[in-house]
Amino acid sequence: MAIYNIFLIFTLPISLSLTLGCNILLNINPVSSENIVFPSDAGVINVKVKYGAKGDGITDDTRAIQSALNAYPNDKRIIYLPNGTYLVSNTLTWPAGKPETGNDYKHTILQGQSEKGVVIKLKDRAAGFTNQSAPKAVIFTGDAPAQRFGNSIRNLTVDIGAGNLGAHGIQFNASNQGIISHVTILSRDGQGSIGLDMDFTNEIGPLLVKKVTVKGFQYGIMTSNTVNSQTFEDILLENQSVCGLLNYGQVINIRNLTSDNTVPAISNKLGQMTIIDSSLNGRGKASSQPAIDNGDRMLVRNVSTSGYRVAVESGRTSVSASKVDEFVTGSIIKLFNSPPKTLNLAIKETPDVPWDDPVKTPWANVVSYGAIPDDGKDDTVAIQAAIDSGKTTVYFPAGGTFEVKGTILVRNNVQRILGTEGRVKAIAKNAGFKIVDGNSSIVVIERIANGYEFPLIFNNASSRTLVLKNLLDVTGNMTGSGDVFIEDVGGGNWYFGKQNIWARQFNVENAGTHITNDGGNLWILGLKTERGGTIIDTKNGGKTELLGGLAYTTSPSSDGTQKHPMFINNESSISITMAEINYGGAPNYEIYVSEIRNNIIRNLLNKSLPNYLGSGKQIPLYVGY
Repeated sequence: MAIYNIFLIFTLPISLSLTLGCNILLNINPVSSENIVFPSDAGVINVKVKYGAKGDGITDDTRAIQSALNAYPNDKRIIYLPNGTYLVSNTLTWPAGKPETGNDYKHTILQGQSEKGVVIKLKDRAAGFTNQSAPKAVIFTGDAPAQRFGNSIRNLTVDIGAGNLGAHGIQFNASNQGIISHVTILSRDGQGSIGLDMDFTNEIGPLLVKKVTVKGFQYGIMTSNTVNSQTFEDILLENQSVCGLLNYGQVINIRNLTSDNTVPAISNKLGQMTIIDSSLNGRGKASSQPAIDNGDRMLVRNVSTSGYRVAVESGRTSVSASKVDEFVTGSIIKLFNSPPKTLNLAIKETPDVPWDDPVKTPWANVVSYGAIPDDGKDDTVAIQAAIDSGKTTVYFPAGGTFEVKGTILVRNNVQRILGTEGRVKAIAKNAGFKIVDGNSSIVVIERIANGYEFPLIFNNASSRTLVLKNLLDVTGNMTGSGDVFIEDVGGGNWYFGKQNIWARQFNVENAGTHITNDGGNLWILGLKTERGGTIIDTKNGGKTELLGGLAYTTSPSSDGTQKHPMFINNESSISITMAEINYGGAPNYEIYVSEIRNNIIRNLLNKSLPNYLGSGKQIPLYVGY
């Protein structure tokens, strides 16, 4: 086994003009043209229609919005805000429900019609928000423990008003599956404590933060504690007064962060952080500071900086190049001769399909084709009829559970299957959706939660592109050649064949082999797992790149031991950076990587790795290719 010390790759300095930097900032989160509307029978709760919110920027809408939230604890409901400015004077809090019932602070979704069109605006100098030493959030989604399944905020802006020095924009908590996307958090006067606060409680995550802009505040984003990891993509931070993003303990995974600041863009005081494909622009006093201040474990790749004293400052090591190709703290580990750097697989952005206007382009409601929620009977035939109706969007209205016993073929004109956050429950072992040939090159399936009896199976058996988003308790058995994109998905064990797979915030928790890559190209940003067994088995020439994993080893493998390697690289290619937490609930892994090359087997053992938390280990970077 060869272990290499800190590894640096630099390119020649690149001088980015202020004009170029501004263009980057303006284009990272362009003005959105989204218009997220739902059919009237979708079970979506419109705060104007049902609860009398005005959205006129004058009326105090706090009570109306809070009443809508309180009415649906743990109900998988979308609380919907049509375009307008909703003035609030107090914290909007997720419903606590009845104590000791398990209904508290979960499965609640706040959904705007559009990011720029929906503004939740805190009153200027609002009572309770003006004291910086006693901070208070505009939106609060619940404390620990890690039971905050499905919480999400989408397509809106939070404006903390003026003179609210103690305001936090959003205190966000979600577990296993949950997302903030297409959200702007704004302090117009630059005041306020934290824009996106994930420091306020323990056990936040795993979750995904995507396409989020934070302007102003002392800290744009703050994270802390040790579990359960958070993934960020397409983030814009501007004009913070202390730090753009501060982490103190979490496993944090970041791609495509753009920062324009006079202070450090990123500070990793404690924890493991992965940062790739980002642009950090410093102004003014930034010239005396590092763009990235690191005090613990870190991987940096393809990050450009300008205006800072150094790009990365990590203990006694500084990286001064304006373009950091790759930097890793700790040791780069390999068992065979391999390049000392990440596999660097090609990355594709997650595609989408147009959001159909349900009036101009009617959707297919599965109920209209015979599906009956909560009747305990199989709805497979009715769902198939909705898919075969010729409509491009098929939806399951909220407020009930639909049951599936067979295999549903996704074909014909369908390009989006939408759960409206509701439940589609598998009631047989092999129940699920099979994507076959159809008229759309891309199919998006999103916002569905399953029950826990059987996993709901998705199989892309076609050459089409499949996008799976915001799904809970599902699994995959991919047999076709089409690309697969996974975002904010939690569930059981997965099999991938010879596809290209891109996963962002992937939560796989079953015992046994969690993920099998059988000859495909698998790229993961943010993987969180629990329980024992092999996490990823890569074989038959497959390529696997894991950027930022958290293994929470809470139990042994299904055979009661921990003798199965955490990772297997069988005549294939892998690069891995991850951390493991083990607080004593399970035996330690004996082998962390088992690599087979030309029929020779070599193993990376427990004792060869640095400690992380508890008896868990850390893999700064493993390369085998």
